[in-house]
Amino acid sequence: MFKKLISLGLSFSIIFGLQIPVFAGEVLNQIKATGIIKAGYREDTPPFAFADNQGKPIGYSLDILELIRAQTEKQLGKPIKLELVKIDPNNRFQKIKDATIAIECGSTTVTWEREKIVDFSTSYFASGTQMIVNKGSGFANNNSLSGAKIAVIPNTTNEKAMKMFAKGANLMAVKSEEEGWQKLKQGEIDGFAGDGILLQALKKQSNNPEKYEIVPEFPYMIESYACTLPQDESQWRDIVNYSIVEFMQGVVTDTPSAVKIYERWFGDNGNTPYPIETMADYFQGIANGYEWILIQERY
Repeated sequence: MFKKLISLGLSFSIIFGLQIPVFAGEVLNQIKATGIIKAGYREDTPPFAFADNQGKPIGYSLDILELIRAQTEKQLGKPIKLELVKIDPNNRFQKIKDATIAIECGSTTVTWEREKIVDFSTSYFASGTQMIVNKGSGFANNNSLSGAKIAVIPNTTNEKAMKMFAKGANLMAVKSEEEGWQKLKQGEIDGFAGDGILLQALKKQSNNPEKYEIVPEFPYMIESYACTLPQDESQWRDIVNYSIVEFMQGVVTDTPSAVKIYERWFGDNGNTPYPIETMADYFQGIANGYEWILIQERY
């Protein structure tokens, strides 16, 4: 994995270089003045963001936010803290637009329509729209969904995918992953459509995971996750992208601190196991488009 990237990474010295600016933009000025990054998070999307048994926000995207906080602190030369603000699928973009938060990192998919109102960082994970259903239900293909009751969160890319690829299904609106999951367990619906990686987390946490399956094998539509940012704040976006690319390059090159973050959530003993080799290929494709970062821990 490392050899494959090093051969590409060292073949150029500058490709779309990430240069962190000396002078801050509006968002960075505010962060520097207050010493605070206001960041949105959700409590119901493990392993990306959720609350532990003590109610403390944890998850993969919270770890990404911590990397961004540390890089911002380094760039601005003063202590910076994260102030977490609860958000949900319906208000996450509005809170970016009205400056309630400066960033949101979670299971948020990049779309061209959303790009009209917010900006996005480089992608730091990928999943796809699938369904969790009772095992043996026969809902693994589009033709079997005629008349099936499928729950989905409105105004999401998952809803868009199901309307396109499961036209025979009866779509039912739910407010959250947890509500959809509860309706499936109670037999009120035939399936719940969402991001495959989030559905895997629901299945693993079940008392009887063998009762459920994720279908279809290949997602209806691929979902690329990224941090949501205010529009036209390139200097802030550069710091965010630098932090994410450094992390992804660290995973690909087996840098211990980066691998530890990935394994915490997606390793064999993590919240939602997902092969690091698979995601490392995705990370590599993105990291190859940026200048090689000399990670002190690695070199």
